[in-house]
Amino acid sequence: MSLVLACMIAALGQAEASGPAAEPPGAGDGSVVVITQADESKFPEINVYFELRKGDGTPIRDAVQGEFRLTEDGKERPITSFDAPITVQSRPTTVVLVVDRSGSMREGGKMAGMRAAVRTFLDGLPRGSRVAVVAFGSDVDTTCPFTEDLEKVRDAIDAIEPFGGTRFYDAVVAAVELVEEVEGRKAILALTDGQDTESREADLGRAVEVARRANLPVHTLGLGRGGQIDDESLERLAERTRGQFYRAESAEQLRKIYEEIAERLGATYRVAFPTDRPLQDGTLRPIALSHVRSRSTAETKLFIPGMVVPSPGWSGLFTALLVGLSLVLIAGDRLWTRLLRR
Repeated sequence: MSLVLACMIAALGQAEASGPAAEPPGAGDGSVVVITQADESKFPEINVYFELRKGDGTPIRDAVQGEFRLTEDGKERPITSFDAPITVQSRPTTVVLVVDRSGSMREGGKMAGMRAAVRTFLDGLPRGSRVAVVAFGSDVDTTCPFTEDLEKVRDAIDAIEPFGGTRFYDAVVAAVELVEEVEGRKAILALTDGQDTESREADLGRAVEVARRANLPVHTLGLGRGGQIDDESLERLAERTRGQFYRAESAEQLRKIYEEIAERLGATYRVAFPTDRPLQDGTLRPIALSHVRSRSTAETKLFIPGMVVPSPGWSGLFTALLVGLSLVLIAGDRLWTRLLRR
């Protein structure tokens, strides 16, 4: 059984989350669904968080439940709960701010720009949101645990002083571990002004794997000019976790980016549906969501933790594998018994 579980975990690490297909020419009047998070923490109910945009990228905030169609494993499922940005008073979110405090943040007013940008971001969050801060240099620290008191977050950011190297990927993994057990809408915003030089426990692949297993979008922000930042790796981390990569060369650009992200978090929809497969079976579940005016379907794959069990399509193979593994274990046990008797 451990071999089967290992195979499933390996498959999970390799599976790519897929967003909506590119719109064909002339689709500017259509809508685009962008899935940002799928959450199984209330299994067998599954929550899907997403954005709805016009063809030009403008958010649509007033769609209604009847305009959406959702499928799991290709089978249509009923939507039992629905939230739209314009129909709810406050939609709190949980955010981890990962901020760079390496020595290079002393240069060019970067630290002051980061502090001002975070203040703008906090001002734009829905009431009741919770925020934590993970700061990294040559070490990684949670300088502010989760709190709804945003003044404490501002104080924690203002107290950060730059020093040391850059443990970016270690900090991203620490942020995922901090927030992964939290229910509801959540995201990670990871800022760096350089390339990872000192991570000890994680690299790009590990950060992607951990974030995707927790179904967490990681938005990456590169602060600085070309050549100073590993744009390709930051973009890959964001894309593979359904986040977005942003580049800022100035404090003003950084402020606008944080403002945009806060606006996006405030334009998020939520749908909930009961799974058609209520057994926690350690499998990937394909989920697809479309809007009545969309010309493409947004898709993602949600991992349901649990014991792997055979599905109808491959029960013979599964049974044969179990029998084979059982025979190997029995033979090994008998051999070990004989050796002990000698």
